[in-house]
Amino acid sequence: HNPTPGYQTVDQYPGSDYQLDVTKGLPFADNSVGVIRAFDFLEHIPIGQVVPFMNECYRVLAPGGWMLTSTPSTDGRGAFQDPTHVSFWNANSFWYYTQQQHRKYVPDITARFQLTRLHNYFPSDWHARNNIPYVAADLWAIKGQEVCGVVS
Repeated sequence: HNPTPGYQTVDQYPGSDYQLDVTKGLPFADNSVGVIRAFDFLEHIPIGQVVPFMNECYRVLAPGGWMLTSTPSTDGRGAFQDPTHVSFWNANSFWYYTQQQHRKYVPDITARFQLTRLHNYFPSDWHARNNIPYVAADLWAIKGQEVCGVVS
């Protein structure tokens, strides 16, 4: 609804650069996207489609590409109050895409990200007054490149 300058938009509604249902795949070649910005977005992916969607994002991201997310957290009311929210997220939700010890419990996950930032925050005073915290996760696509530090 509020596109960021310099980014192409993907949405199911008219007015976006790519109008499509993202649960049916993304129209981009493997390893061709530098950044995916998913703000107020993941909570609209149906629960049964979350893992395939995260795998699809990983597929299109270039090695070292970024997936930047900001999602209403289940630690507050915002995750549940909107009737269009169909999946639910908090800081722990990203463990399955970033940590082998959790990923092994969901064999369909092929995405492999390194978490570079994870925090809860209130986007505005209005969000704070209404107990609507968000979880932000910045994910780095690990695709065979050399990685500094510990990656699990």
